[in-house]
Amino acid sequence: MLQKILNKIFYKNSIKKIEEDNYIKRLPSSVIGQGMLHEGNIYLIDFAIRNMPSDGYVIEIGSYGGLSTNLILHLLNKHNKNNLLLGCDAWQYEGYNDFKGTKANYIDGNTKISRKEYMNYIKEAFINTTKFLNPNSLPYICHLNSNDFFMRWGNKESLTDVFGRKFSITKKISFAYIDGDHSYNQTKKDFFNVSQNLMVNGYILIDDSADNLSFGSAKFISVIKQNPNFKIVDKNPNYLIQKIK
Repeated sequence: MLQKILNKIFYKNSIKKIEEDNYIKRLPSSVIGQGMLHEGNIYLIDFAIRNMPSDGYVIEIGSYGGLSTNLILHLLNKHNKNNLLLGCDAWQYEGYNDFKGTKANYIDGNTKISRKEYMNYIKEAFINTTKFLNPNSLPYICHLNSNDFFMRWGNKESLTDVFGRKFSITKKISFAYIDGDHSYNQTKKDFFNVSQNLMVNGYILIDDSADNLSFGSAKFISVIKQNPNFKIVDKNPNYLIQKIK
């Protein structure tokens, strides 16, 4: 028992953090999704943004209530980066017991609120929060799952974001934050789609990829480690990867 406690203390203290930033300290209490962004990811996102190629997109797969979105927008501005933030979210509810194969039509613990109503609430919260915190640098986030997003990208189709703006994708990716479906197969698809459009020296951060986790996103890291086109830049505890050729 003592060893487990010591391991937890060491694990927590070993996480690398950026210098104190009052905006980032306040952000979790301003945006829906507190607790959904690992503190170590902030360091890795900051590192990637500071060192990524300057002329590509930043891509976010999975936006939820806007916590990571508004963090990324803040760091882009903080480091004087002009890269546009693009991305997608399916805004589909995932219940605690969905993995058992029995999905109710309501949210966990409240039969009066449907899944659809709840996720519409989260989506509207994302829109309102992002418009409030970053009115002059709105991202181009689409209500699409990542497969459809990249399919339309590949077909060179015009897209419409959640703010009602039409846009086209004409560049490659400088940095991608993959935080969507954490299954092995979907992580594999997201990694493939991102890597096909990633610039050399560009970065990918995969959420919930730490060695001690059981997610498919964590298991997929062993595949990336065997890919000669990529190298592990850091893990904190999730993995930040760079395309090297």
